[in-house]
Amino acid sequence: MRYCFRKISMKSIHILFFAINFSVFQINAQVVLKGVVSVQNSKTYSGKTQFVKNAEVEHINPNKAKTKDVTGDDGKFTLNIKGVEINSQTQISVTPFGEFADYVVVNEKELKDVTLGRITPLSVYVCKKGELEQRQAEMVGINMRKLEERMEKDKKRLQNELDGLKSKNDYLNSRYREIKDSLDIISKNIDNAFERIMEYAKNMVHENLDEHDEMYIKAYHCFSKGDFDSVSYYLRDDELKMKRQKILQLQEEVHKEKELAALLTASAKQKEEHLGNSVNELIKEYLLLARTYDMMNDYMKAKEYYESLVKIDTTHVKNLLEFANYLQKIKEYANAEKYYQKALEILVELKKSNPNHYLLDDYATTLNNFASVHKALHEFPKALQEYEEALKIRRMLANENPETYIQDVAATLNNLANLHYDTKEYEKATEEFEEALKLYRKLVKETPNTYFPFLATTLNNFGNLHYSLDEYSTAFEEYEEAFKILTKLAEVNPKAYLPDVAMTLNNLATLHSSVNEFKKALEEFGEALKNYKKLAVENPKIYLPDVAMTLFNLAILNLETEQYALALDIFEEARTIYSVLADETPKAYLSYVLTILNNVTNTYDNLKDYPSAIKSIHIWNEWLLKYKEIINYETALARNYNSLSWYYLLTKEFGKAEQFARSALKLNSASLAITNLAHALLFQNRFSEAEKIYKELSQTIYRNDVTYSETLLEDLDTFEEEAVIPAERKGDVEKIRGLLKRGR
Repeated sequence: MRYCFRKISMKSIHILFFAINFSVFQINAQVVLKGVVSVQNSKTYSGKTQFVKNAEVEHINPNKAKTKDVTGDDGKFTLNIKGVEINSQTQISVTPFGEFADYVVVNEKELKDVTLGRITPLSVYVCKKGELEQRQAEMVGINMRKLEERMEKDKKRLQNELDGLKSKNDYLNSRYREIKDSLDIISKNIDNAFERIMEYAKNMVHENLDEHDEMYIKAYHCFSKGDFDSVSYYLRDDELKMKRQKILQLQEEVHKEKELAALLTASAKQKEEHLGNSVNELIKEYLLLARTYDMMNDYMKAKEYYESLVKIDTTHVKNLLEFANYLQKIKEYANAEKYYQKALEILVELKKSNPNHYLLDDYATTLNNFASVHKALHEFPKALQEYEEALKIRRMLANENPETYIQDVAATLNNLANLHYDTKEYEKATEEFEEALKLYRKLVKETPNTYFPFLATTLNNFGNLHYSLDEYSTAFEEYEEAFKILTKLAEVNPKAYLPDVAMTLNNLATLHSSVNEFKKALEEFGEALKNYKKLAVENPKIYLPDVAMTLFNLAILNLETEQYALALDIFEEARTIYSVLADETPKAYLSYVLTILNNVTNTYDNLKDYPSAIKSIHIWNEWLLKYKEIINYETALARNYNSLSWYYLLTKEFGKAEQFARSALKLNSASLAITNLAHALLFQNRFSEAEKIYKELSQTIYRNDVTYSETLLEDLDTFEEEAVIPAERKGDVEKIRGLLKRGR
């Protein structure tokens, strides 16, 4: 049986950024909220804070009564808010005027979730319109240039080491082969780095450095300039540990002061707010380090700092989701599942008491991402439930605000269609793909640069469905349209779209292979494999599965063109990669290892290389038993024991043939292994035992009202052709032939 794995691309996974506050509620007739408005980073860059005067600050009570104030020369404002509860959450707006009329609020999102009754003033900071976008573009440009320079240095270093080995004529050194392989596949393409830099820059430019200490500011500047090696110099482990220890001490003091009084004292409240500020500072430092090591593809260090981050505040949804997103990106799905689950539990509780649109959107996004993890782990019922709930919420939000939410509806429809495709519910998948495609085509007309990649992804996925339905012409049209879009995008930004181009080449190659256009398929698989290997050098966690997938499809193509030896070599290369991945995440990758072993065994069978087929099945069985807790191993094991029994008959190892036939029957009494058992007994000169089984089988209906006789006679003919029958048993075989012919 042929299995083709095609990459189902899923576009960006959203990360949610907001803070959660839990406090004791108290009723108060009037609450005072103080704050100050300043220009972002003004003190950091000029040495003096620039305050914003004449800015209008407004709060709207539930009864629609407005509370307003205007900032003075020192940027300060005071709102006397009536009819609210202390420690409740509310929203304010800030509008600059006068000399700051062309400024915008940077931390506007924080103003949507302000805690009333706070002692420390609320900080609001602004910047000129377009400044955030400009700084983001500069940060991205500098980082990309630095990363490309780093890669060139790595190539030169490897080449120098290689030249040294050549000069010593040390070609047998294992390091020589390693360097050659690295140089062959090292890539100048760092598209994943581009996406990460875009994501990090978008968030980091919103920070107000005036609120941070000198070391963090220096580390921030190093990161923004692509000097990743210096970040950890300024954010040293020992100092972070000291800060963490002080925070733990402060937490203990706050706890003790709370125990001493029934209500929070002003001192405890002040310490609590100071604690919150200290926690936020440490969180930003750990975040910067985690993102830095992510950029350097140092998975262990990035995970270490993300783990430290979430331990500081286990209820901080933003951090839980960013860590989960990172784990999902590097395909550590089981770990990602754990952190998505924690975030989802918090969001569920928040949604009960505050089901606003902003929170519902976050909840739906988390459900969508969680479903993608469960899909990758082949936990399809969970994924289906989560996708459907996310789609329901997103449709509701889109009905009220289509401009903001319709693209989310399209994204979840695409994901849901992919799930139904995997579960072979093609009619449902078709409806969902068609709706997603319709939405994306509409969005492309309005904003082509933004939505062309999503349109191409949906076309690719819909093409996969039509391919599975043998509707090759339709699939080809969709793949071709996607390929044209992605090729055009890659001309402008090759770093971002090389993986998508490789994915589409892989799909086109699979299609050309199916219609016997093997030359085209070979070229497309080769190009896709070349691209994926380049990407995997830079980021193996993300792209090695794609390398293995393309290798598998290339091996299948070689089987179809009868290049069996080459196919077996490529299968082995793919199995080596999938074996490592399966040991890390068995739910996601074990089925690929078993599928390869099945294809390898069938190939050896076609080549009549029965000893190699036996070896392949034994490896297969080791995997089944290793992970028997997560798969239905007994059915597969019984089938494999039956196959081993057959191959041992063909290699004249009749004792082993009997052993594995009995093992198969022990697991499944209805197994076809009973026929192999009869043959094994016959060839071991145990005629009476064998004859009894043959007689029973000659009277037993096998299929379509036909007994086993025909199958058994075909087996005996095969044994004769393969020269399996011992010379001294040929007379016994003829007796059995007569018995079976009479029983037909």
